[in-house]
Amino acid sequence: METSRPSRTVHSEEEIARILLQLATLATDHESLRSWGETPDVPLERLVAIETLTYVRLAGRDADGEPIVLMLLDGAWERIF
Repeated sequence: METSRPSRTVHSEEEIARILLQLATLATDHESLRSWGETPDVPLERLVAIETLTYVRLAGRDADGEPIVLMLLDGAWERIF
């Protein structure tokens, strides 16, 4: 019996850029990231929001099937590969 895996959301580079811009505007530190993460706009697989480590992993993947990890580093959001 063959079972199918549930499909994952695929985020384009443009969508990832939009999410990074949204984070830069609305989640400027670990405390505001928690509030941002409570909105259902972007499904998350993981959210870590402590003073020394602040990042999210999106529930979907990029077009190459890679996980999307976005991290706040030195006050700026960026994608971590």
